[in-house]
Amino acid sequence: MLETLVVKMLAVVGIFFPGVNREVAMSRPVVELWRSRIAVSCVLQRPLSADLLNVVDSGTPVSLTFICRLRAADGTPARAADTTVTHRIERDLATGTYQIDLGERKLLASRLSEYSPFFRLETVRAWPLDAITSRREYVVEVSARLESIYIHATGETFDLMALWNYREPDARSEQFTRASLARGSP
Repeated sequence: MLETLVVKMLAVVGIFFPGVNREVAMSRPVVELWRSRIAVSCVLQRPLSADLLNVVDSGTPVSLTFICRLRAADGTPARAADTTVTHRIERDLATGTYQIDLGERKLLASRLSEYSPFFRLETVRAWPLDAITSRREYVVEVSARLESIYIHATGETFDLMALWNYREPDARSEQFTRASLARGSP
């Protein structure tokens, strides 16, 4: 009930018109060895709907969180904590540029598209190689979620995952071993 009210109020103030981008997916994560660390890369596919672009274009800061999990191939958690990476984007209304904060680096862009670094994990050095043993096979699971936003005009929060039908896109890497990482082919 409250969420329906917030969506209607957002439409009235012109932030966005409600809708769902049901086709959001994630590419299969690529796992590689990067200076004795297990690194992960992947890309969201079709993440940008007109509604999400309208939210960002309104000047509202939007955060996207990727969660990387290292698991044994049988699904057992590895001896490594999950790695969380949050990207943040905000449009500067005065200049019209997009300020993208990727954690380790910040970028300015003149436009936002599905191919923006905001929607990609690029060689995130997640775990030390010592987190895996030589006797097991492993996989990396990655999921992504848009964080809720605060709407100043209404004093309410809105769950941006409504734009992705409340489904976190996720993907699982191919199986790999410690030896295959060292050879460069998971």
